[in-house]
Amino acid sequence: MADQIIIVGASHAGISCAEQLRANGYAGRICIIDRLVGAPLERPPLSKAFLQADGQDDAKFLLRRPDWFAAHDIELLDGRDAVSVDQLQKQLNLDDGSQHGYDKLVLATGAVPRQLAAAAGLDGVFVLRHPDDAHALRKAVSGRQQAVVIGGGYIGLEVAASLTKLGLRVDVIEMADRLLARVASPQISSFFAELHQSHDVGLHIGANCREILQKDGAFTGVQLDDGRQIAAELLLVGIGVLPDLDLAASAGIEAGNGILVDAMMQSSVQDIFAIGDVALIDGAALRIESVDNAQMTAARAAAAICGLAQPSMAAPWFWSEQFDVRLQSAGIVPLASPDLRHQLRPGKREGGFSVWSYGDKGKLAAVEAVRDPAGYMLGKKCLDLGLSPDPNAIGNGDFDLKGFVAAGNKK
Repeated sequence: MADQIIIVGASHAGISCAEQLRANGYAGRICIIDRLVGAPLERPPLSKAFLQADGQDDAKFLLRRPDWFAAHDIELLDGRDAVSVDQLQKQLNLDDGSQHGYDKLVLATGAVPRQLAAAAGLDGVFVLRHPDDAHALRKAVSGRQQAVVIGGGYIGLEVAASLTKLGLRVDVIEMADRLLARVASPQISSFFAELHQSHDVGLHIGANCREILQKDGAFTGVQLDDGRQIAAELLLVGIGVLPDLDLAASAGIEAGNGILVDAMMQSSVQDIFAIGDVALIDGAALRIESVDNAQMTAARAAAAICGLAQPSMAAPWFWSEQFDVRLQSAGIVPLASPDLRHQLRPGKREGGFSVWSYGDKGKLAAVEAVRDPAGYMLGKKCLDLGLSPDPNAIGNGDFDLKGFVAAGNKK
């Protein structure tokens, strides 16, 4: 049998891995297997531009056009579900009964959204993870006037902004004491709370749903712990995701909150790699869910498979768009630290600012920027270079941050 690499999952991680393999000179067969039907779409726009589009030109959201696969000699088997792995025979079994041998197997299975048991199966209830979810939600918006979003993370807030722009009245319910509590600094949380309130989004912070209301199998609203009822015709559940570990379990691969891999994305089973949202790099405190991480882990796996030097590590970066505002962030905002400190720095543009978060021993851990691309870029360079500007100086707009970075880059 000729060399064959099988990649399970055709989102950003899987596609990037195939692309990097070819760029690295791999000439064997590459097959990508994906459970979704059709050409893969980009994921970030699903909660934003895609949701607000009229569906007339969805091709602009394609992750890669069909001719890309032919040009790179990459086979895409769509609408097929990989159900189990025989690690001894090095064979992947699909739901149609077919069996596919591999030399190397790359798992880019991603994650699945958490669902509320009380809401599952009701008409008008949605999650948003895959293009199919986005298609269903976009179709359901027509004629609806009120929506509830449970979860004040990135997905929940992006959907709330999109639905508001489409003319719906939206209420967001978040059980934590602030929006974006797991991923952002308090200053960024406050900024986006004020932004949503300025667009008449109802925010219910520190609130829990006591009951999901329904009539004849259709969602009709929620009742909060304090007895308040919010009537709505549509519910978006955005309460996080779980890594899709079923295939890994069938192969006996070690996993926790993700498939455990080393720095080269190699799992505990020889010749099986894991990348993207499903992978948990050894020693990391958490999985990172972002396009940047998908591409970075894909590049590392492709380099390992091809026997090439590993690409250098860089600070993870993220972005979010809500209404007319883009948030850019790099690094991981610490949830807790004895020395945790968040410092606000004014930006050069009107209304622009960045938040610099310092963790243990005053080390810079993350930079978040709103309407301040220069602050973001300099902050990311600091993280990539291991530089930590004095937190007492960073809040001073006159502090020469550019000069500080340039000096640190020469060392």
